[in-house]
Amino acid sequence: MQPKAKLTLQTLIACVLFQGVVLCAFFWMGRDVLQSLLAHIQPFLGSQGGSASQETITALIRMEGLLRQNLRYLPAVVFGLGGIGILFLWIVVQAMGRRAVDHAVATASQTARGKGAEDQAAPRDAEVLPEDMDPKAVGAVQILSVLQRQGRLIDFLEEDLSRYEDAQIGAAVRSIHESCKAALAECVHLETVMAQEEGSVVTVPSGFDPASVRLTGNVSGDPPFRGVLRHRGWRIRKVHLPTFTAQVGKERIVAPAEVEIVAEE
Repeated sequence: MQPKAKLTLQTLIACVLFQGVVLCAFFWMGRDVLQSLLAHIQPFLGSQGGSASQETITALIRMEGLLRQNLRYLPAVVFGLGGIGILFLWIVVQAMGRRAVDHAVATASQTARGKGAEDQAAPRDAEVLPEDMDPKAVGAVQILSVLQRQGRLIDFLEEDLSRYEDAQIGAAVRSIHESCKAALAECVHLETVMAQEEGSVVTVPSGFDPASVRLTGNVSGDPPFRGVLRHRGWRIRKVHLPTFTAQVGKERIVAPAEVEIVAEE
């Protein structure tokens, strides 16, 4: 069943039930009032009304006839006008309901179109990575790529340092340190976990985060603990990575091989 047709039937049933209860209550109240008035008039029209004047008796007889006539036509009047009221109420509720349904359908269509656009964009992003490539690893690849491009970090770590003298290694490390530090600062903003100077005495309060503070040495009892700060720790404050635009099969390339073409003699 279509939503609008279902709404039409439901509103009609609801209006009939609601108006039916109201009309029945109004009918019983009106009948009780008319019957009560007739019950009060009857004594004056019988033997107890002998002391009343002729004009009074005539007026009471007319009132009795009017009350009995109202009592006779009361069902037709109440339920007839009630039926018209049901029809009017149903038309109003149906119009409001159709407007609400149209608004909900329009909203759902806009949401579906927006979701469809996201779904269309998702395959394009998925095409960048093969199925066996975890998207979470892309950030690590990007950081390694930046460190290699600007500081030659991977070249340094993969180099066999046993072939070089300490003085040569020290000179190379200074240049690599400066380049990698600048490259890392572009991608990751770091801050220390604890602000105190290393070597100073610090207090680890109750409820500390074990992931942020690691206790070593003779650890016993319950916090707070007092000890010497051996390392201030690092945590990431902000990460800013370049947009990943690699093609399929190239997402694992941290640094491409470089081939210098020489002119032939």
